[in-house]
Amino acid sequence: MSEHTSAHSAEHEDDDDQELVPASSGSLAGRGHRPVRYRPSTGYLPWLLTMCDRELARHMTRLLAELDLTEAQYGVLQALVHLRRASSATLARSVSVTPQAMVGLVAALERKGYITREFGRGAGRVIDAEVTARGKEAYEAAKRRVRALDRSLRRSYTDEEFDQLVGLLERLPGVLGRLDDQRGSRRRGVDD
Repeated sequence: MSEHTSAHSAEHEDDDDQELVPASSGSLAGRGHRPVRYRPSTGYLPWLLTMCDRELARHMTRLLAELDLTEAQYGVLQALVHLRRASSATLARSVSVTPQAMVGLVAALERKGYITREFGRGAGRVIDAEVTARGKEAYEAAKRRVRALDRSLRRSYTDEEFDQLVGLLERLPGVLGRLDDQRGSRRRGVDD
């Protein structure tokens, strides 16, 4: 942890107010956007991750819109290319959307001719989706654009910085999951 981060964390650990403090020289603003001139004195990490997510989503939306795909549709195609065949429930878990949202995603991809749906093998009424040749072409075109964005991001960091960033971000879902588990235990009256 950097000295700045440690000092900032310790200094504001118990603050409950949302006083705004000057931002560091590293602005999150992109070209054509007003620079970020503040950062919350508390809740900075969630705020920063949200800002990064929005900026990345803006880039992904632009890249994929040129191919008539949304980020979620790209995620579904990516999952189907790797899984070959999957139910809507499996796809929803793969791209972190609700089953209800997946209904619309699958319908849109089917209208575009990127996937087909049919009853799954075995018992039950599960309908499986499968990517078509046209869907694979759309996925490959989108993947090239996403890889180009990834390469651009990588060039902004040294190899060591990039590996460290990825390592920290890969740990974050587990950390947040443990927080949910702890909160659930406290609600049920179980000691941690």
